[in-house]
Amino acid sequence: MKWVEVLVSNGRVRAGWRFLISAAMVVSAQFSVAILLGITFDIAGQEPAHALFWASCLTLPALLAVFKILTSFFEKKPLRSIGLAFCGRWAAELGIGLALGTFMVLAVAALELGLGAARFSWNSISMGQVMEGGAYYGALFAVAATNEELMFRGYPFQRLVEALGPAAAVGVSSVLFGAAHLGNPSHTWLSTLNTALVGVPLAVAYLRTRALWLPIGIHFAWNFILGYGLGFQVSGIAFTRTLFSANVNGLPWLTGGTYGPEGGGLATIVIVVATVYLSFSRSIYMSDEMRELALGAANGMPLGAARNVLLQTVDPTGMSAGHE
Repeated sequence: MKWVEVLVSNGRVRAGWRFLISAAMVVSAQFSVAILLGITFDIAGQEPAHALFWASCLTLPALLAVFKILTSFFEKKPLRSIGLAFCGRWAAELGIGLALGTFMVLAVAALELGLGAARFSWNSISMGQVMEGGAYYGALFAVAATNEELMFRGYPFQRLVEALGPAAAVGVSSVLFGAAHLGNPSHTWLSTLNTALVGVPLAVAYLRTRALWLPIGIHFAWNFILGYGLGFQVSGIAFTRTLFSANVNGLPWLTGGTYGPEGGGLATIVIVVATVYLSFSRSIYMSDEMRELALGAANGMPLGAARNVLLQTVDPTGMSAGHE
């Protein structure tokens, strides 16, 4: 085999290389944001109180710019083809995601409450602080959820699906998702396992719809209701201006302890149930618009050929090709 064939197949850079290139560019974008913020902090003489918020806000346009370059250069498609198109069922998918994410959090909270492992009380702060917290955390979690879905279910993951098939791609991306949270406060082996595990339903949500709205909705609702709504820690990070305050006194392996419910066994059960629902629910399917955008011709490949190739990889259940 000639060395060119290692890089190129049928006139296109192989999907595996496109994944590696995109992953390198994502890491570079994050480093660039960190360097920019570091310089800004040095000039200001201190780190601002909302460093996480500003880092998230700067990361989003950086990621969009990276994926715009990649989709234009390699795929000959618009940026919205990675799953951010405002067409088809995008609003319904976002709504389903918000509802499912909320249900997942409330299910975990109900289990902890029923087992006597947690108690909830109104937060003893002013109504103004509660409203301010809702607006601030809402913006923070919306941007953060979008960023993480772009990185772990966006262009790089989609090239993995093309290169390895859906099962292997979900496995690799989920492991990377779990590893990305190893630096979070109070992390444990179970929190890392659960974080990797939740990558599975989020990936399935993308594969069933070929859009990012459903996983973004789930991700945002989980974080927002968990942190702002109920006052739990979110991946080890505590928040103050919340609606409720959570007092957790159960076994850490069950409740997640100071990491939050994501680090506990009760969350594991809920994640598995959500995965089954997302895999088999007939209310979740690919819209005609997203099918045309995602499975359409690319780099001269006939539409019919592209459709036949991708239909073999996008849906592990065989149900996203149409709706009955």
